[in-house]
This record gives sequence, structure tokens and C-alpha cells, in this order.
Amino acid sequence: MKISKLNLDGKKDSIEVLDKIFSAKINKKLVSNVLYKTNANYKGRHAKTKQQNEVSGPTSKIYAQKGTGNARHASRKAPIFVGGGIAHGPKGELAYKIRKLNKSEKKQSIASIVSEKIKNNNLLVFSNWEIYEFVWTK
Repeated sequence: MKISKLNLDGKKDSIEVLDKIFSAKINKKLVSNVLYKTNANYKGRHAKTKQQNEVSGPTSKIYAQKGTGNARHASRKAPIFVGGGIAHGPKGELAYKIRKLNKSEKKQSIASIVSEKIKNNNLLVFSNWEIYEFVWTK
């Protein structure tokens, strides 16, 4: 299969490419799945609250179990008290699942996207950028 290649001067050439990559089956479900996984892995989950076992302080009972007329309690670390642990708060970055992306999934999705671009005539291929590199570095 031949694809047209552009210079930055505006001249056109053509290059020979593999049919395996540029005429692959378009799999939209796979592409959306790969995008979902990569975006989910970039998301930072930094919010974290202390659980009951992470709060500093004594673990002794605050008063006797019987005879006070109050409800029974254990320590001040319980979520019911001010300054105690949070019962069901966010657990930080380590508690969230990192979604695995297979190499074959990534390759197939890229091939699918490129073949769809070729099909819709939306793919631009530029020639070697090294010649024009000095313009961008100044």
C-alpha cells in the first residue's frame, strides 16, 4: 500500500507501508477500552483520611463499661468521636486498582486508529524532521 508523504516545503512523495498495519480491522470497542484504561491510570487519587487504627492516641476505654449511665464506648479513636478515625473515607492512591494494558491491545488499537485515519483520508505523514530541527530549537 502506498501513502503520500509531505515535506515541510510542500513537496509530495509516496512511501510503501505494510498492509498489516494500515488496513487492519477497525475495532472501536478496543480503542475506547484502551483510552479508558490509560486515562484512568493517569488520574491521581491523592485524597486520604486516617482510619481508626491510624489515629494516634491511647486505646484505653474512656470510662467504665457499667455504672455511668452513658453508652458504652471503647477508645476516643472511634469514628463517632471528634478527632477519631473516619469510617468510610478515601483510602489514598495505593488502594485504587491500576488497570493493566496489554501490549497486544495497545498495538491493535494503534493499528485500528491508523487504518481508520487512512480510510477517512485524515492521515498526514511528514518526511524527516531532523533537517528542520534547528528552526524549533532556536
